[in-house]
Amino acid sequence: MTTSRRSDEPTASAATPTRARAPAKKPAASPYHLRISRLTVDKLGVKLYDKASAVVAELIANSYDADAKKVTVRVPLNVQLASKAGGTLCDLGYVIEVEDDGHGMTPEEAIDFYLRVGADRRTRVGQDGGRSRKLKRPVMGRKGIGKLAPFGICRRIEVWSAGGRKTTAGYAVTHFFMDFDKIVRDDDDAVPLEVGSDDRGWSKTSGTRIRLTSFLAKRVPDKETFLRQLAVRFTFARPDFSIYVADLANAKAELLKVDPLDIPLLPDTRIDLVSRPVFDDDGTMLPVSGWLGMAREAYKNEEMMGVRIYARGKIVGMTRDFNQPAGFTGEFAMRSYLVGHVEAEWLDLDEGDDLVRTDRQDILWDSDYGQLMRRWGAELIKEIARRSREPRRIRVRDEFMRKSRIEERARQRFGDKQVALVAVDLAKKFGGFAAEDELNDDIYVEDLSQIILSVAPHQALMEAFHEFANQITKGEASLDQMLDIFKKAQIAELASYAQIAAQRVRVINDLQEIIDRSMDESQFQALIAKAPWLIEPSWTVITKNQSLKSFKHAFERYWKSEHGTEVTLAIGHEDKRPDFTLVSIDGLLHIVEIKKAGHLFDDTDFNRLLNYVDAFTRFFDENSRTVSEFYRGWQIDLIADGENVRQMSNKLAFEQVKSTGKLKRTPWNDFLTRAKKVHEQFLDIHELGAERRGGHRA
Repeated sequence: MTTSRRSDEPTASAATPTRARAPAKKPAASPYHLRISRLTVDKLGVKLYDKASAVVAELIANSYDADAKKVTVRVPLNVQLASKAGGTLCDLGYVIEVEDDGHGMTPEEAIDFYLRVGADRRTRVGQDGGRSRKLKRPVMGRKGIGKLAPFGICRRIEVWSAGGRKTTAGYAVTHFFMDFDKIVRDDDDAVPLEVGSDDRGWSKTSGTRIRLTSFLAKRVPDKETFLRQLAVRFTFARPDFSIYVADLANAKAELLKVDPLDIPLLPDTRIDLVSRPVFDDDGTMLPVSGWLGMAREAYKNEEMMGVRIYARGKIVGMTRDFNQPAGFTGEFAMRSYLVGHVEAEWLDLDEGDDLVRTDRQDILWDSDYGQLMRRWGAELIKEIARRSREPRRIRVRDEFMRKSRIEERARQRFGDKQVALVAVDLAKKFGGFAAEDELNDDIYVEDLSQIILSVAPHQALMEAFHEFANQITKGEASLDQMLDIFKKAQIAELASYAQIAAQRVRVINDLQEIIDRSMDESQFQALIAKAPWLIEPSWTVITKNQSLKSFKHAFERYWKSEHGTEVTLAIGHEDKRPDFTLVSIDGLLHIVEIKKAGHLFDDTDFNRLLNYVDAFTRFFDENSRTVSEFYRGWQIDLIADGENVRQMSNKLAFEQVKSTGKLKRTPWNDFLTRAKKVHEQFLDIHELGAERRGGHRA
């Protein structure tokens, strides 16, 4: 009895083929042999194809080459195919099937062609070569290794196919199994394959079904991801070829059709490539089709990433920059937003060199055609960069406005509506030129926001002055306009102080996090030289004045003449590790010495310091002109967490120096807390003023 193997329409459930037995007796020995080395399977199967979608795509490509019009993939979605615990692999009973309605193959074709690994089908004498048998499609396969792809995720492959010339009994069936552990050997001897129960039978319809079982610990992604992964591998250029996916993990799931990816583009950035061929050095035109453009949003998933390159309807490579060297103009934007679909049949010609990597993940860019493609792509990248400049600027601006919440913050901070409007206008201008790759960094966004909020009152003040000047020229100036200017000036001054205070509080917070017992004291000395307000929060930064420089060089020479050793005083960054850091404010010279956190100032420290106390005292007495700028004298600021001076003479001397006001010790916690408190109080007052202004507006 002969019955149909399946219905015309694909269904979600696996089809169970039925066949009529041939009257001839089956041979006792297996007619199917596979000769392959362990290294070949490992390199061409296991290593190249480690994703379920990549394996399925190779099987779909074989269906396409067999003139299939429909391919049905039955796969459990969003599951782990096998578990592995303690080094032991446990199969979970899952199945993946790829079934098509192509012309199939007979037992003889399976033996002569399918089981020959590495044979180039396009150069096959007396066969179809580079075109499919019936529909004359340019075939996707070439190397004859796609059949090994499933071994990247499983260990057992069932091949069922019906093909050849249709007889009264139907199509001849070939049915066999490829078991990884049996066929992979260290020698090249042919291995007999297990024969299936349907072998040498007959089927009413032609077609092929590949069934995978005994999986490795691989995962099938969720529905959306799996569909995307299949979609990017094919061009879907032919209306007579379609792919369906049935989820075996969900009995109620509907059959899903795989459609091309739809990637939204920035306006006016799409380039159609039909009119943009590649030209060889001798002027030969190499046709190209498809499109390039800039995605409206940054890549959200791997599948939408970059430009996909196709030949013969199947992906041969993906690139984000056409293999351009790093450092080209607009590199970040191109590698984050460039998308496209390029079809170039000349990358995979029957008679030409094989320019496609075996894993079909890229082309050979160093080949002659690869270099032509690289040069062609570079020119298109430049054009897209020009086209996308303004749309990208708008996108970056909008993204900055969204993340910074400038409009809301300006309304809350400034009591003057005009100042708030200026802040928003500045944010739109600054935001359009923000570093696109930094917008995901909250600190970058906050810093830029603070700059804008600080500048806005000054800009509004300048605009008010300009308007007031115009009104004076016309004789129309009023007292209200003058009062408005004073108000804006006050807002501008407060904004400047708030910016300084906010930055200083951040420095203090960062400093608190990095202080530990192992930190080098010289790092703190350098920090004080750059930020003297850490010692005295009311200071302004005026450390590098001429009087300090003169004192520094004069005292260093004095010390060396008196003691025969060198001393290094810092008023800024010093190559040498400084002994002290000098800061001057309001006529008082501060000589800062810092000990690392947790250090107790002991007798050794004091004996050293006492020499400097004596030297500074005598230097000031003997060099009145050099120290004339420091009319309030000098003071040593010692940052140390505690005291451990035990010798009685040192104790008395230490207390005496402190009592004269020449030495002041501050613990680290007090040192940081005092500086932070002063600046936080200012910020609190400023924010309170903003709240009151907001309440007044209401």
